[in-house]
Amino acid sequence: MNVNQIKNSNDAVAGVVVAILLLGLFVTVLGVIQTMYVPKWMKQIESEHMDEVAGQFAQLKYAIDTQSTIQKKGTIATSITLGSSELPFLPSSKAFGSLFILSDECNVTVTSSIDPTFHCSLGTIKYSSKNSYFLDKSYIFEAGALIASQSEGNIMLIRPFSVTNENGLISASFSITNISGEGGKTSAGGYGVYPIQTEYLSNKTTILHGVTSITITSDYPNAWHKAFNSTLVESAGLIYSHHFLISNNSNEVTITFIGVTVNLTIAVTKIDAQIAIGWI
Repeated sequence: MNVNQIKNSNDAVAGVVVAILLLGLFVTVLGVIQTMYVPKWMKQIESEHMDEVAGQFAQLKYAIDTQSTIQKKGTIATSITLGSSELPFLPSSKAFGSLFILSDECNVTVTSSIDPTFHCSLGTIKYSSKNSYFLDKSYIFEAGALIASQSEGNIMLIRPFSVTNENGLISASFSITNISGEGGKTSAGGYGVYPIQTEYLSNKTTILHGVTSITITSDYPNAWHKAFNSTLVESAGLIYSHHFLISNNSNEVTITFIGVTVNLTIAVTKIDAQIAIGWI
């Protein structure tokens, strides 16, 4: 073998070695990105998507509250984003979600020492996430309230009631929304944007004097418990165990009033809702 042949052979071997080293470096860098950075990036994306859905449900409540106030026929569409996309060019997983319009999911019962007992069975709207990296959450529009729920518990984000105290006379108002999904599409799942169309149907206001207790049957009693407790204490200046008691179990919370006069105005608005065809 002459000198030129040896040189060419060495150059070829060196080229292969460099190619292997570059490939190994690329695989190593890609592996580090995939194991360390992709989960962080996707977790952030799914967290931002959860915030987006929370804002969309707040818009949904605003739309329904507007219809309840105007009390006129007309349809409003509010879009809900079911999932979030994966990263481009890198292996990752999409987040998915489910949207439901549910009947008879919540009950409100009010007893009075003067007026007949009030009872109402209510429908709800619920979104549940199916995340790959971030904690799963649900957002629920129930009885006029907006509730966030996750494995650690649930909390009420927007309350449908208010309380005032005027010289010991407690005046409370409760704006209840009854969602009806009959006759329309009531569920959707997967990935994409789906509008929820809502339409005003009717409204009925009832005034109860001498209220003795309020009972909410719900899958989220902790949210109702905390919301009622803070409202009665902070807004009405009532003292727990002196003016009222709250008891709850796995699916029911009851507020019992002690030695105070409570008058309650309940406005029940019936809203028809359906999930329209969205952008997949």
